[in-house]
Formats: sequence, C-alpha cells, structure tokens
Amino acid sequence: MGSGIPPEPTLRRIPKVCLVDDPRAFLLLKPDCLRLKLSGSVERAIIRAGLRIVCRHRVTVSPADVRHLWPEYDDAGHPLALAFLDRYLTGEPSEVLHLYGQDAFEAARRVKREVRSRHAEGPFANVVHGAERRGEMARQAGHLLGRCDVCAEPFHSDEPPLNPARPPGRDFREDADLAALVDELWPLVQGVPADPGPVRLEGGDTGQAVYLGSDREQTLDSTVTALWHALPGVELRHAVLLALHSGWSGGTPIAVGGRRALDDCLRTLHTHGVRACGKGVT
Repeated sequence: MGSGIPPEPTLRRIPKVCLVDDPRAFLLLKPDCLRLKLSGSVERAIIRAGLRIVCRHRVTVSPADVRHLWPEYDDAGHPLALAFLDRYLTGEPSEVLHLYGQDAFEAARRVKREVRSRHAEGPFANVVHGAERRGEMARQAGHLLGRCDVCAEPFHSDEPPLNPARPPGRDFREDADLAALVDELWPLVQGVPADPGPVRLEGGDTGQAVYLGSDREQTLDSTVTALWHALPGVELRHAVLLALHSGWSGGTPIAVGGRRALDDCLRTLHTHGVRACGKGVT
C-alpha cells in the first residue's frame, strides 16, 4: 500500500464468505466524483442495485498506488497513459466504498456503468472505478482495503489476479516532458477530447482521408506510437489528441493528402497492429 492511503477506523466486521457467493465488492470514487459532489448519485445507484455500504475510506492515491492497481501498464511501455492517470488520480482525495450484497461483483459493475453513462465526460473524467474481473477485484481490494480492520479479510477469486499486459508503445519520455505535456493538454481532454484536425501528408488533395476509429485492443501509447510512424513529422501533442479524440468519439480523420501518402499511412498503421482504420471521403 502506498503511503498516501491511511488506515481507517473500525465500523463493523464483515463475515467470512465462500468463494462462489462472496457478497463483497468495492467502488473507487475518483477525485472528479468528489469534486463535482456526485457521491450522492453514486450511493443512490448502489442502493438501487441492492447493495449497502459497510465501510468507506477517504484515500489520496499516489503514483505508486496507480502502478500497483493497474500493473498491466508500465513506465517503459505506457508512459503516456501513466502520465495521464497520475494527473487524473493522484494529489486529490478519492473515496473507496466497500460494498455488501447479493452477487456484489456483478451489481457493482452495473453501478459503475450506470454512473458513467450519466456522468462520464471523457476518458480522464469518468468519475468511478470498479473492477471488470473477479481476480482484478480481489487484488485491487486487497490494496485499497487491506489496512482497515473491518475490510482486512482477503477477497478470494479463482481467476488470475493480474490483467494481461496491454500493448506497449514508444518510451516518449525520450522526446518530451510528459508531465508538462499532460498539464498543457488537460483542459482539452475534459469532455470529448479536442479534435486537432488531420495531418496534411504529401501529394494533392484527393478528397479522401485516413480515418482512425476506437480500438479497445490498443492503448494510448500503442496508438500514439503508430501515429508517430504513420504521420511523418507529427507533433507529439497532435498525435495524443488524435488518439484520444478518435477513441472517445468513435472515429476521426487523421490524415489527408495524396493517394500514395494515404496508402503508406494505412500500411504503417496496420504494421503497428491498428485495425480500426480506413480511407473515406472528407
């Protein structure tokens, strides 16, 4: 546990439960949730889902906590994603809600999706975190709740505790001060991330563009790396905004220019594993 997450007072002890019917789950209310005073909306969704809150923990997440909670991202392969997560999650209070009720894992997932559908405004403004796998929930709960006497009983799961490693990208720390870059871009990625417009490649205007769509198989770092190679001379700032905007909006033109240049752009994207892309009219 990172030093930013303190122990909490004892409220009541939760009974031990079996693996199959474990009635425990948790949700992490992120800093924007507390800042926007959305805790009441989350708690009403929890009640509607048949859950109750048995313990709550005010925490301040540290960069070390971010890396412990999401080890599928690492500094060498995902410095952009981690720089944004550090900017989003650290330095301001969050709150962990320990939940109890029938089929708590699935109910907590429903609550997360309901809350996000109402209040999420962007990839780094989505209000609440909850695990999508039981193994992930057990590992993260142990980190977030393990220092409280009420919550110290380990969560159990027969699933692997770690999510698969996510596709890595270039270590952009060699090219830019990423913390400064994130601070510059932060106002532009609240709400739908700003669209910086397509990059103009060589050749005349063909009336077509390369479009990039949302690709859940990729990460911010792997997508920006593909754009870095597919769009010669693109600024890192521009590539990051293109990746974030296309991922949130579902598709955006990223390049215009001559036929050969557009074909080369698509070929490079495919080489880097990007499949949610193609040519279309501008």
